[in-house]
Amino acid sequence: MNCCDRGQVIKFLFLFLFISLYQNAYGDDLCEFFMYCPGGRSSSRSSAQSLPNSATAAGLNPSNIAKVKGFGIESIYQPGNNPTLGLVTGNGKVGALISPTQENTFFGNRAIEIDEIYAVRRTDKKQFKNKKLSLSLGASLYSSKMVNLDIGVSAKRNPDVKKINPGFAASARFSIFNFGFYYTNDDAKIELGNYINPYTGIPYTVFYNSPTYTEKYKMLTYTVGVQLNSFSVDIGHIKTKYDFYPEETLVQLLSLSYTRKKWLFNLAFRTEYSSNLHYDQGALLQQRKKSDVYYGVQYLYNKHIMLGLAYNNFLLKELSGSLTLFF
Repeated sequence: MNCCDRGQVIKFLFLFLFISLYQNAYGDDLCEFFMYCPGGRSSSRSSAQSLPNSATAAGLNPSNIAKVKGFGIESIYQPGNNPTLGLVTGNGKVGALISPTQENTFFGNRAIEIDEIYAVRRTDKKQFKNKKLSLSLGASLYSSKMVNLDIGVSAKRNPDVKKINPGFAASARFSIFNFGFYYTNDDAKIELGNYINPYTGIPYTVFYNSPTYTEKYKMLTYTVGVQLNSFSVDIGHIKTKYDFYPEETLVQLLSLSYTRKKWLFNLAFRTEYSSNLHYDQGALLQQRKKSDVYYGVQYLYNKHIMLGLAYNNFLLKELSGSLTLFF
C-alpha cells in the first residue's frame, strides 16, 4: 500500500483478516467482485456500477462493497511509483476493504497540496504521496430483483494526525436506477516550507505562524446512475470545503462502462472546480475549472486473474497497469 504508519497497517490487517475468517468468505462466484458479470448479467453493486474496481467504488461510497463475495487483491502499477494495493473480502451480504484513500486520483477528491510541489510531481509523473489508509465496511439490508438497499461505514487514519475519522454511507437501486450518498470527516497536515500563497503573495508560514498546517474537513459525495444490460452510466459529485482555500472544492464525474464477454471498457470525464492552480505544459495557471478524461480496459484472463490498462488514473496523464486476483 502506498503509505502509511506500519503499526496502523498491521492493526487494520488483523481486523481485516478477522472479518474475512469470520465470514468464511471464500466463494467462487466471480460476479460478486465486480460491477458486472461476464456476459452482462446483473450488477452486484447498488450504486456506482460503472466504476472500474472495488477500491474506487468503495472510495466513492463504502456501501458499494456490501455484496462482495470471496477474497480479492487489487493492485495498480505505474512506472516510477510504488504499486497500490487493496484487499477486499465478503460473504455476499457483508463486505470489507482495506486500501489507500482515493485522494488526488481520477475518481477521488482533490486534496490540499502546495502548488509548487504539485507542479514538480506532475512534471516527474509522481503520484500524490498518500499516507492515509481506509477501512470500508458494507452491509446489504435488502436485496431483490427490483430493489437493493445497502449501508456502509468507513474509518480513515492519517498517521501524521493520528486520529481515526468515521464516515457513513447508503446506496439503493430501484429497477435500472441507482443512488448513493456518503458523508465523512477527514484530516490534512502539510509541511509549508518556504512556499508562498499564490492568491495573497504571503508566505504560508507567516500567514499561519507555523511551519505546518493542520485542518479537519468534511466531504460529501453522492451519485446517480442507470444500468441497461451491459451498459452503465453514473454521475458523481464530491464536495469538500477546506479552510485552506478561499472557495469550495467540487469534483463532478461522468462515468460509463460496457462489458463484452470477458472484456470491461471504461470511459470517464472529470470536471474539477478548485482553488488549486492548474498545471499546463510545465506552467501553473490560476484556473478554477479543470477537465480530465479517463480510459480503461480490463480482460478476464481466467476465473482467478483479471488484467487491465488505464490512462490518467492518477491524474498525471499516465498509463498504468492493474492486476486483480480472486480466491
